[in-house]
Amino acid sequence: MPLNAKPAIPPPGMKHPKPNERPWLGVRFVCSGAYQRVYRNASGTEYLARCPKCAKSIRFKVGQGGSNQRFFDVSC
Repeated sequence: MPLNAKPAIPPPGMKHPKPNERPWLGVRFVCSGAYQRVYRNASGTEYLARCPKCAKSIRFKVGQGGSNQRFFDVSC
């Protein structure tokens, strides 16, 4: 069963990464209610998030045609 991710409203006080910080996404897993900050991989091609309850993972690819959203709700 594929995971679904949709843009979400950022939690209060959460902001975009600063220019000299490693890029990250905010991901909330609906099934567990857990929030994670997920960092871009070393090659800069994707973000990999894994649900702490069901262990399913989702990849957010970096590239042209992507989203400028930084926060996502994931249903697993």
